[in-house]
Amino acid sequence: MTELAPIASGKDAPVNGRSSARALFWRLVWLYQGGCTTAIVITMALVLFGLELDLRQWVILCVLTPIVVAIYNLSDVYLIVRHFRPIDRALRALDSGVTPPQPVIAEAVVRALNLPFYSFMRVTFLHGPMVTILVGIALPLGNYFVDAGYAPWQVIVFAATCLFFASPTHAIFEYFGVSRAMVPTIVRLSKALDGGLPPEYQRQLVAIRLKSKLLYLTIFVAALPLIFFAASIIFKVQRMFVLQGIDPTPSMMLPLYVWVTGVVCVCMLGSVMMALLTAQEVSRSARQLIDGMQSVERGELDQVKLEVVTTDEYADIFRGFQHMLEALREEQLILEVSNDLAGELKLEILIARIMRTTTELLNAERSTLFVYDRKTDELFSLFAEGDLVREIRLPSNRGIAGAVFTSGIAENITDPYADTRFNPEVDRATGFVTRSILCQPIFDKHGGRIGVTQILNKRDGSSFSGKDEARLRAFSAQIAVCLENARLFDDVLYMKNYNESILKSTSNAVITFDEDTRIVTSNEAARKLMNTPDGLIGIAARDAFIGKNAWIAERLERTDRDREAYLAVDAELIGADASASSINLTAAPLLDANDAVIGSMLVMEDITSEKRVRSTMARYMSKEVADQLLEAGEDELIGKDQTVSILFSDVRGFTTIAEQIGARETVAMLNSYFTEMVDVIFEHKGILDKYIGDAIMALFGAPFAGDNDADNAIATANQMMVELKALNLKRTAANEKPIDIGLGVSTGNVIVGNIGSIKRMEYTVIGDSVNLASRLEGANKAYGSKILFSEFTHARLANPQFVREIDLIRVKGKDFPVGVHESLGYRADEIDRGLGAMLEHYAAGFAAYRAMAWRDAEQHFLAALKAMPGDGPSAMYIERCRAFAKAPPTPDWDGVWTLTSK
Repeated sequence: MTELAPIASGKDAPVNGRSSARALFWRLVWLYQGGCTTAIVITMALVLFGLELDLRQWVILCVLTPIVVAIYNLSDVYLIVRHFRPIDRALRALDSGVTPPQPVIAEAVVRALNLPFYSFMRVTFLHGPMVTILVGIALPLGNYFVDAGYAPWQVIVFAATCLFFASPTHAIFEYFGVSRAMVPTIVRLSKALDGGLPPEYQRQLVAIRLKSKLLYLTIFVAALPLIFFAASIIFKVQRMFVLQGIDPTPSMMLPLYVWVTGVVCVCMLGSVMMALLTAQEVSRSARQLIDGMQSVERGELDQVKLEVVTTDEYADIFRGFQHMLEALREEQLILEVSNDLAGELKLEILIARIMRTTTELLNAERSTLFVYDRKTDELFSLFAEGDLVREIRLPSNRGIAGAVFTSGIAENITDPYADTRFNPEVDRATGFVTRSILCQPIFDKHGGRIGVTQILNKRDGSSFSGKDEARLRAFSAQIAVCLENARLFDDVLYMKNYNESILKSTSNAVITFDEDTRIVTSNEAARKLMNTPDGLIGIAARDAFIGKNAWIAERLERTDRDREAYLAVDAELIGADASASSINLTAAPLLDANDAVIGSMLVMEDITSEKRVRSTMARYMSKEVADQLLEAGEDELIGKDQTVSILFSDVRGFTTIAEQIGARETVAMLNSYFTEMVDVIFEHKGILDKYIGDAIMALFGAPFAGDNDADNAIATANQMMVELKALNLKRTAANEKPIDIGLGVSTGNVIVGNIGSIKRMEYTVIGDSVNLASRLEGANKAYGSKILFSEFTHARLANPQFVREIDLIRVKGKDFPVGVHESLGYRADEIDRGLGAMLEHYAAGFAAYRAMAWRDAEQHFLAALKAMPGDGPSAMYIERCRAFAKAPPTPDWDGVWTLTSK
């Protein structure tokens, strides 16, 4: 049978869009059909050789066979569908990329594992008997309807052939076929099953032992066919006598009966005994292996000994198990040594015990540990066995040890004197003869080389083996851990001193408490902040923080109780001299390695000066921008090129208003007006650059540029008009004159930063876009508009709404024309009250104006003015159209209008 490739694995999508569930189902159906075909072929072959059918009977049999096959196929396929349903449910979910619930996967795994047994049971107890019954019905029906002439013995032999030969063959074929076909699916489902098969599902698995399989094969493949064969032989012999005209008596046939029965009984008994003995032998070897594995699981390594007493596959398994067992014993010895050394703190004693254990385990004579000295670039012996041996030092690239350290590759040298790297002078001086060397580099956790382990001379005179290399590699790893721990201890001492130095020099106040909330340490910053020269060492938190500071002790106790950090932002601390400081306070629990609370810590950041700076900055920008600027630092205030949107607003007729209401009322009016407008600027992430008399200059995109700076500037302008309307209602109610303003917005590259003298600096912007925004604010007077913005701002709007193009103008001081647009967002509520119609007529009039169709343009602008009386741009264009109609411009007119005033 060919090996089946996995239909799908893991969470991969089904190949070529084909459902793996459907593919597996049809694979099972084809296996069933293959078993049926095999059984039919075997049955027909036996019928051909033994049933003595004539040609007419064969034709009738060939006609009846598809009918019988179709009938028993219905029941079999129905059961296949029922058995496959849990697997289908899980696979369809996985094919769609969804992980099904764990019970669904678990049920599918159980069904996939049991499916071969279900297939076997279906064929044995349903399929086989049903086929036998159908044959017993179909052949007599053939006699009845078409006079087929099937003899009773032919019907009986045919049915028996199906039951004793075809059915077992089909069952065996489908059992092993389904077993192989389900392997990829079981693997895939098992990967999706989190945590393995639950116990309640494991109990649903049907275990079929080897003994049961062998007995089935013995009975159904050997015994029953043999009985059938014996019975058919006796019947055939009797039939031959009858056909020859001889009527054999039972006494004549008795010798044949006895012989056939004896042969059948001996063969059956032999088959059953052979199956039982084979199963017993395999079970005995398997039980030995299982017992050994259970002993290993319990840690009883010394009690396990599997003797090799056979030459079969189990002999190889036993040998491999013994090799694994020896490796486990060596690993256990290494772990025991590691546990013994865990309580040892002195590095010299640790290394000596490890090296002596290494020498003993490798059955060697001497061992040496070389450690690398970075300062001198030398290897020195931290441990060396031998008489009169003192510290050995050699360059890190000399000798066998130096070569191994340099290359990082272990060396197993069987003849050191033949190796040019070996120095025999040491042997001559000590009288020791080096016969073999095993040298292993030592690596730290980062893969860096820190030393070399060297073992000399096997005591039995042999060379060091690959197993010895593995052992030395393991011990070298343990040595690396010891060296790392020693280095770590030094690092801990260094870090302790280092942290104490940090606490002394840090600007934040740090106070630590023990588990009884008494102050253990207090750095210089804490003593200054609290104005306590002694740092209150040894004082309980409740006594150290009293009065208005009592909240600190309460938060500290809550931190110890809840084991959670606590943060207080912009809190107040009263010092011993009654001075108040603004602080950011963090209270955190201190935990040991076992996650037990051993105390707590307070960290207090003095933000008194920062708070003053923040308060000052809040006058010019929103809190969010101020926080960003404080976090970024002063570098953000240094001059740089940046794209910024600039907004100018100006009060119309301010001089006249100021003369009428007087100085005191003018200041009150401006304060009220500026308060409303600046809030709008901050709300849309802008910063207030400056007040210029009654004018406001605001920036969007400084000091931090954003994607929506232009949108924020236009939204600010519209919102300012809305707030102005609300302010004017209040002023009118108070018998005060309303205020009218104009706004101009432009976007472009400017120089932004702190600009001014050494004594006085101002954060502002310089560039053409600033001048353009100012000119556009003034241009509102000429067009009768409220909010004008440049084409550069329009290009950066994400979703411009309620805007219209006003003109292509050349402002004063500029040589190049600029496209100008008006924003009407503040009048969005008038879209159904004439604004929508006005914009449509205006757009048509503007297009006709650009095409120099003055009469058409005038009519459209008149319609726009009718839809919204008082629309300044429409009225202005009506005058222009009438003037151009009387005195048309030159044919090369570019549509640019030059403004002569600011």
